[in-house]
Amino acid sequence: MKKNWFRSIQLKPVGPFSLEEMRAFIHRGEIGLLDLVLDESQGDVWKPAAEWGAFELSLFPAAQSFIPGMELDENVPEWVVLVEQKGSAPLQEGPYSIANIKNGIRSGKFSPYQHIWKSGLSGWCQVKDRPEFYASITSEQLSPEGTN
Repeated sequence: MKKNWFRSIQLKPVGPFSLEEMRAFIHRGEIGLLDLVLDESQGDVWKPAAEWGAFELSLFPAAQSFIPGMELDENVPEWVVLVEQKGSAPLQEGPYSIANIKNGIRSGKFSPYQHIWKSGLSGWCQVKDRPEFYASITSEQLSPEGTN
């Protein structure tokens, strides 16, 4: 099994991994659509994971169960949010609706970098990667100073 894939964790290359291992990371939500990855066999160019042809969009939890143009009921409580706890394991909170999470983003209760999940997704993904929440996130919240 050829191991020529690397992922970036806190701007540091980690690997090498096989294609199968990378696909498993993606499927579990450990690598998001925009997370930088490298296929060493293709040179030394780091690209967002979604730009590599080896990974179909449906593999990413951030792209699962969302159909562009589909009418969404923003009041259905179906989302679980992972909340970091100092000195202990993160806690799952919810369920929250899309409207609850959008309001939480605007008020600062939720960070675009928090992980969320709902039934139908293969793994956790960050709030910033889900289309339902794009319009509620400001560029300031995505800057390094705005991360929690």
